[in-house]
Amino acid sequence: MSNLLKFNIAPTVESTNAPPIPKAQAWGREYAGSPSYGPLLDLSQGVPRSAPHDDVLKALSEASKDPLSAKYGPILGETALREAYAEEIRVQYQLPSPSPSSSSSTAGTPGSAPGSISNQDGSSQTTVEQESKRASTVNYDDVSITTGCNMAFLVLIMALCPPGSSVMVPLPSYFNQMMVFSLQGVKPIFIPCDTANGFKPDIQAAKEYLATQEKEKKPRMIVLVSPNNPTGSVYTHDELREWYNLAKSHEIALVLDETYRDFVEDDKGERGVPHTLFEEVDWRETLISLGSFSKGYRIPGHRLGSIIASPALLKHATTICDCMQICAPRPPQIALAPLLPTLRSDLTSSSQALSHRRNLFVDIVNKVKGWKVVSIGGYFAYVSFPRDYVHGSSNVGLKRKRLGSEDIASIMARRFGVVTLPGSFFMPDLNDGDVWERDVLRGGEGLREDIWLRFAVANVGDDVILKLGPRLEEMNKLMGIGE
Repeated sequence: MSNLLKFNIAPTVESTNAPPIPKAQAWGREYAGSPSYGPLLDLSQGVPRSAPHDDVLKALSEASKDPLSAKYGPILGETALREAYAEEIRVQYQLPSPSPSSSSSTAGTPGSAPGSISNQDGSSQTTVEQESKRASTVNYDDVSITTGCNMAFLVLIMALCPPGSSVMVPLPSYFNQMMVFSLQGVKPIFIPCDTANGFKPDIQAAKEYLATQEKEKKPRMIVLVSPNNPTGSVYTHDELREWYNLAKSHEIALVLDETYRDFVEDDKGERGVPHTLFEEVDWRETLISLGSFSKGYRIPGHRLGSIIASPALLKHATTICDCMQICAPRPPQIALAPLLPTLRSDLTSSSQALSHRRNLFVDIVNKVKGWKVVSIGGYFAYVSFPRDYVHGSSNVGLKRKRLGSEDIASIMARRFGVVTLPGSFFMPDLNDGDVWERDVLRGGEGLREDIWLRFAVANVGDDVILKLGPRLEEMNKLMGIGE
């Protein structure tokens, strides 16, 4: 019980780690008081750098003026936005538009086969074929709009994971998802990522673990983020299909957090297809896709996210959302619905600009002795610092055997004005051997080396990336590297 309160806080809340980004930003404020090396370079948080498109700003203003937008709306989102968003998904994933349902058809035209409907050209299409086409795509009733993607994830965990159950998630892990697990009393089973393979999760370790679990004790879901937060790793179509097949074979959900889906590229550097799983006729039985309007449309403060899943699941999401949000914010929904098709070129331009910045980042960082971009994609890069740093405590006036990523991130921010997030922010307690032995699958021991930092590259311009190299060189000098 707090000395300031005469009542108790729930144990799951008290035991949940506080949001870590403010801690890193506080390091940066120390530097800002005496900026010896120029302006602060804040690469800590994955937020869009640019303002929303002018058309979006105008539409938001107009929608906010409408008194109707201040009233409650549909729990699962404005119908117009759900329909428009489903169409955008079909365009990006190259999926067919849904056919009219057979229930809306009458007997068809003379000469058509029983149980068929007529196409516009007079040919017939059987109901089975039609329903298959409708299933192998995304329809408006597969879409729910939530108050941000974090809310979508929380709703999903509440719907599928009772307290005491478990989920499988790659390590390193997005800290907001870890906070949700803690708040809900759900146990994460960590699938270690391969540090030598672009931080891709080890599916063989996951297979071995699932094979040993009784049906009643199996994890409720596998959670993947692609492009990944924190590592930036982008999973290939084949990799995602292998994870999908694994989840399907064990009758558990595969949850794809696709917050950064608008920044997946094809072989030509154009905006690409994130995966092909929506082409499966029975995808709704296994797959759940989460999305965000914050990144591609650059409106993080307006809080819009999405769940794409079977209507059978969304029925239960409705119950939870009615208690938590009633409806997602209406002005941005109303503003965006008619604009989405016109914003495709803006999404492409944003993706290309970010791709250029990522390439520039790799070029700048990899030129600095001992620094290496291990994986990069979407908004983030995961970078290893020189291994000799871990033994450099005497260089910075610290008396300890080993320096970890939090030490290095703190020094870089306070002394050189480069704010990043340490890899330890995305790990369980590195000193808790019991957790690592009990909850991390085989192969995870190497992650305790703790020599990685997460850089956010979307919230800065190319000019900031160009300034980064000299700051890393100064850090090397401090740590006695390259002398």
